[in-house]
Amino acid sequence: MFGLLPPIGLEIPCSMHAVDVPLRVEGLGVVTLTFKGGIKVRVEANLPGGLGGIKLRVIGYEMTADSPVLGRVTLCQADTEVTPLSLLELVKSLPPTFRNTIFLDVTLTFEKPPAGVPRVLSNPKTMALVNENLPMFPPQGSVYQLQAPVDFAPPDAPTRVLAQLQAFPATVSHNP
Repeated sequence: MFGLLPPIGLEIPCSMHAVDVPLRVEGLGVVTLTFKGGIKVRVEANLPGGLGGIKLRVIGYEMTADSPVLGRVTLCQADTEVTPLSLLELVKSLPPTFRNTIFLDVTLTFEKPPAGVPRVLSNPKTMALVNENLPMFPPQGSVYQLQAPVDFAPPDAPTRVLAQLQAFPATVSHNP
C-alpha cells in the first residue's frame, strides 16, 4: 500500500466541471447550468483503522456558470473553520480502490438575482461530493455526485430556503 496515498502536507489542485446542473431558484423554478472551476486540497493527516486513508482540507474552491436569466452564478468556498475534513479511504487493496468524500461549505452568488432573492446565499448544512469507486488519487476524469440535494438560504435566515442544488455531477481531474 505504500505509495498509494499522497504525503501529509501535499497540496493537490484539480479542475472541476459539472454539466446539466439543476438549480431550483425561488420564483424561477429549475435552471440548468454548466459550472467550471477548480478545487485545491491539502493532505492533513492519516486515517486510522480499516485499510487506511487520509484526511484532506479544502483550501480553495470556486466554480462559475453563466445563465441568461441569473447572469454569472458562482459557488465559492466559505468558512473553512467549520467544514469537516474531507476523506480519502482505501476500500480495496487489489486493484486499489478509493472512496473520496469532499465536504464543502460554500456561498452561492447570483449576478442578477430574481426579485426577493438576495445576491448571496449559503448552505446551512455542509454539502458532500462523493466518488465511491475511485481507481486512483488524485483523480483523473472521475465523476463525483452529491450525497444529497443542497439547500441555500440567506446567511442571516438559515431556515429560509431560496435555492436548491438538486444534483451536481462534477468531473474532477488533477492538473499538476
